[in-house]
Amino acid sequence: MKRIALLPILVASSLSAASVSDEQAIAKGSAAAAALIQKLGGEVKKNMESSGPFKTVEFCSNHALSMTDQVGAETGTKIKRLTLRERNPINAAAGDEKTLLETWERMVKNAQALPPHELKRDADGKALYYKPLVINNEACLKCHGDIAADSPIGKALHATYPEDRATGYKMGDLRGMIKVEIAE
Repeated sequence: MKRIALLPILVASSLSAASVSDEQAIAKGSAAAAALIQKLGGEVKKNMESSGPFKTVEFCSNHALSMTDQVGAETGTKIKRLTLRERNPINAAAGDEKTLLETWERMVKNAQALPPHELKRDADGKALYYKPLVINNEACLKCHGDIAADSPIGKALHATYPEDRATGYKMGDLRGMIKVEIAE
């Protein structure tokens, strides 16, 4: 009978040991976000240097989502890039993510420092890591800055992304965030 009484305790303790701690989730989320930034940033830089902004727009359109998925697979996470002003509708923030981005945007407008990340848990206890993305490189502004609609790059953006809302940014603006879901 003592064996039966211990079984629920052993099961409960092994279930709690399987969940990811906040520290582990932050480390894994940070590593995944950094890997994505390095991968996308490196590929965009390489394309900009070798092919210029027009081909880079095409490259991003054809490869950014698959590279994001690839980094997620490599890191054992699920990663999304989210924004309030999307270029691709798949990256539009909604719900709690939209609310968080709006909060961060107000912080930027009020000259408050953004947190390096935010960690939340969903209803099932899954860890959700959020990293703000701030325009901090002049190269980003070639496709996300003040782009005249009738300029060559403006025409290329409109042809590739007819509903593009991801221009008009300046250095220091919040561009969006990386969301990393960490499996338990």
